[in-house]
Amino acid sequence: MSLTPRLFVVASMVDKGAVVADIGTDHAYLPVYLIQNGICKKAFACDIKSSPLEKGRQNIIFNHLEDKIETRLSDGLAGIDSNEADTFTIAGMGADVIIHILSSCPYIRNKKYTIIIQPMSKYYILTKWLFENGFSIEKQQCVTEGQRHYTVIKIRYSGEDIIFSPTDIYTGKMDLQDKECRTFLEMEIAKAEKRALGDNTLIPVIDNLKKILQQYKTG
Repeated sequence: MSLTPRLFVVASMVDKGAVVADIGTDHAYLPVYLIQNGICKKAFACDIKSSPLEKGRQNIIFNHLEDKIETRLSDGLAGIDSNEADTFTIAGMGADVIIHILSSCPYIRNKKYTIIIQPMSKYYILTKWLFENGFSIEKQQCVTEGQRHYTVIKIRYSGEDIIFSPTDIYTGKMDLQDKECRTFLEMEIAKAEKRALGDNTLIPVIDNLKKILQQYKTG
């Protein structure tokens, strides 16, 4: 099984030996890849809709992995018990949907769980929510797929009060020495400039982000 660049970055953040629940699994490409490459020992392929879940099940059968990957019809994390998985991947959804999934699961606020999220839009809203709700960012990478740019974030609940600035919700824990992260942030600055036409409070944030980027470009 080969993965798209976006899903490959998600897979690269999964710790070896993990038990993974892939939320919104669609064709179950990610769980199949993780098992085939010996990254995880067991996985759950979860989706809220039966049609994509059936496609995932057929893919699992095709790859003879029925004993390693279990399909679950699940609304977010509701179909996974607290003791069944230690790692959750939530990729390809909007920030608001990811926030809803995490906020609807009380047991996820525990340091023992690793969560890997890949928002399709408004990642800065998600970052702000994470900071406000005691989730720490352990790692963040950016990746280009076709003409689109994405960020993948590995988080864990810490329960700690996180002090952050309006700029921090855009930079998160990106390594801006990495060209992919700089490209991603440049694109997000351009989007923020359009939003600033109706919200001038964004102007100082945009100015700070440009200064940060310039430091890495000239450093």
